[in-house]
Amino acid sequence: MKKMDEKSRETFQELLTKAFDNQLNTDELAQFNQFVEQFPECAEEWQDMQPLRHVTSTMKFKEPAKEVWDMYWLNTYNRLERGVAWVLFSLGAILIAAFVVYNFITQFLQDSNVPGVLRWGIAFVALGGAALFVSVLREKLFTRKNDPYKEIDR
Repeated sequence: MKKMDEKSRETFQELLTKAFDNQLNTDELAQFNQFVEQFPECAEEWQDMQPLRHVTSTMKFKEPAKEVWDMYWLNTYNRLERGVAWVLFSLGAILIAAFVVYNFITQFLQDSNVPGVLRWGIAFVALGGAALFVSVLREKLFTRKNDPYKEIDR
């Protein structure tokens, strides 16, 4: 019976973790199977993990009751916290978008090495995409605000 050295043991432990999560590529799977075939302690460890693997793969999180969420959103702090987070996130996204647009205009559109057709084409695609984004966003906000059935569970 062969005995594993420390380096092989570490390699097997890494492969075992990946095998537990079904994350082995083909080369790693072949190496893992070789460990399991050659070393009985590896095969035993893999067999010992099978019940745990089955349990963790079938686990589901328990969703809180609707009443719990209703009570959560009645709290002013919770609503304020979410609103402030969205404002900060939006401001950050606007700053990043402004930086990208500025650099796009000053560096790409004014670069004489880029053909004019390509510059105009990309500019139109960017403007069209921004207009579509704003249009869809406005539509979603409008329907959310004016939906007469928003209180009804579907």
